[in-house]
Amino acid sequence: MNFGEHLQELREDREISRKELSAYLNISVSALGMYEQGRREPNIETLIRIADYFNVSLDFLLGRTFSGNNVKELKEALHLKNEIKNLPVEYRELIKFMLEVNKK
Repeated sequence: MNFGEHLQELREDREISRKELSAYLNISVSALGMYEQGRREPNIETLIRIADYFNVSLDFLLGRTFSGNNVKELKEALHLKNEIKNLPVEYRELIKFMLEVNKK
């Protein structure tokens, strides 16, 4: 999977529009579309902003660290995170508590 595919997948998995992401990155929607299509590459500053926005490493963003299985696991984790985000507050708090207890 190349950079553009990773970028598009991250954006779509988090249900972020091109318009929203391009505004955050201070680039045009067209430029973002070209990144995703592999027709243009961002400069290093934009790459860093993208990685920071999605909380991923540059290696991941550039397709250097995860195999297909890891990407599938990451997508499943992102989906689960979105599902948890949609739960009522009391359930989210219970899950948070359980995770903290599990760390100890």
